[in-house]
Amino acid sequence: MSLFEHEAPAAGLREQKKQQTRLDLCRAARRLVLERGFDATTVEDVAKAVGVSPRTFFNYYETKLDAVVGPVGEVGTPDARTRFVAGGPTGVLIEDLAELYAAGFGTDSEVLEDISQISEIVRSEPRVLARFMASGVQHESAVAELLSARTGDDLAPEFASLAASLMSMLSMRAAMALGRDPDRSLIAALHDNCAMAARLFAPTAAPTDDRRRG
Repeated sequence: MSLFEHEAPAAGLREQKKQQTRLDLCRAARRLVLERGFDATTVEDVAKAVGVSPRTFFNYYETKLDAVVGPVGEVGTPDARTRFVAGGPTGVLIEDLAELYAAGFGTDSEVLEDISQISEIVRSEPRVLARFMASGVQHESAVAELLSARTGDDLAPEFASLAASLMSMLSMRAAMALGRDPDRSLIAALHDNCAMAARLFAPTAAPTDDRRRG
């Protein structure tokens, strides 16, 4: 076994730990903002809540506002991004986008809590709402990079924008479905929503004579 093969699992574990710390900082920032208000929450408070130093905080986010919004420039997980770029896991683009997005969800309860917290924060903090709106460009850029890497082509920006907007909307609808049916899984709900979206582009049978007369 080569030196690089020995190091690969460790690198994967380091990346997983970094991703978890990034999410922990985000959720701590949201929780503290809800408890104390945006202006009364400091970077030091957020870092302390996670058990890291303020210097470590700045390795993940440039500002407190960025932490509240979260890692919008990342889609899925490193492993999921690798599979997606390689053309997997199914070879069907919309299904593979669903798998990519779902990989970054966390548990269903965490997703529901995230949505609840974000909804409450943006109602009282216009700065957070504005930052969420602006983050859409960063998210689209990340999706465009992944799509281009998968296809090997320079895709039209409009295509990447459409894909990012569509998947964000379908992910939100899937999360909302959990509130109506807690027994469903978020991943299953996302795939169901993707299947419904795909029906919009499926050919439909011509109406029969009876249907025309009706």
